[in-house]
Amino acid sequence: MDTKKEIYDFFAKYVYDKTGILYKETDYYRLDSRLNTIRSTYEFEDDQQLLSFIKKPFSLTDEEFILNLFTNNETFFMRDLKPFKALAKSLIPEIKKLYPTDPTLSIWSCACSTGQEVYSIYMSLDSFQNIVRPQSINMEATDLSTSALAKAKSGVYTPLDVQRGLPAPFLVKYFTQHKDEKDNISWAVNPELKRWPKYSTFNLLKDIYPTNKHHIIFCRNVLIYQDQDNKRKVLENIHKALKPGGFLVFGAGESMIGMNLPFKQVEFNKAFFYQKE
Repeated sequence: MDTKKEIYDFFAKYVYDKTGILYKETDYYRLDSRLNTIRSTYEFEDDQQLLSFIKKPFSLTDEEFILNLFTNNETFFMRDLKPFKALAKSLIPEIKKLYPTDPTLSIWSCACSTGQEVYSIYMSLDSFQNIVRPQSINMEATDLSTSALAKAKSGVYTPLDVQRGLPAPFLVKYFTQHKDEKDNISWAVNPELKRWPKYSTFNLLKDIYPTNKHHIIFCRNVLIYQDQDNKRKVLENIHKALKPGGFLVFGAGESMIGMNLPFKQVEFNKAFFYQKE
């Protein structure tokens, strides 16, 4: 077998087995930059050295590095503003009607990446409604990537990060600008916002889901990288984790076509959600 093809095949299968992220042969070009990072990090001089590396068991450090590298962490603040406004103006009131005696609301960002979604949820709740305050939200934020979680926990973002989707008034209200000794600018989430989320690692395909725990689950732009079998498996578990009547928040363009699962599609403020039946 061609050496390069063998390397592609190995990493495509390895990543799929560990995460469910699917790289078809037509997508192998998307592996190139990641493979180049592996070559430079381990100082491999050619593909034969890389091939020898993958034929030995990976250490835990190697595995963590590779999974961090191959996980797609593309995200930005207020990604499609409509669901965040609808969350604050419609979903929260609906949940309060269904569960009027619950002292806290449980929201799970199940693939939170570098944290922009989590902080967008808090900013939306603080800005667009006056029913609940951030301290009355139990926010769990999980991801497979430890490097993404580290950035989320830090709450520190580059100028490019905050320029992507974040309204200027939110930047002024919820962030503080910093400069390092080289005059590099960064933006830090204000401490009173950063202290609320609870971050942890979670593998959507392999870890154990809670039962009837969460009022709302965000799983946006995640399952587009899974095949139909894995997508169904994750959605069945999300259904299990939601409280009766709870809501699943998908990404724009995602749907449950062909899934035949006990969710009903609902619309609030021109945004679509799936409610557990």
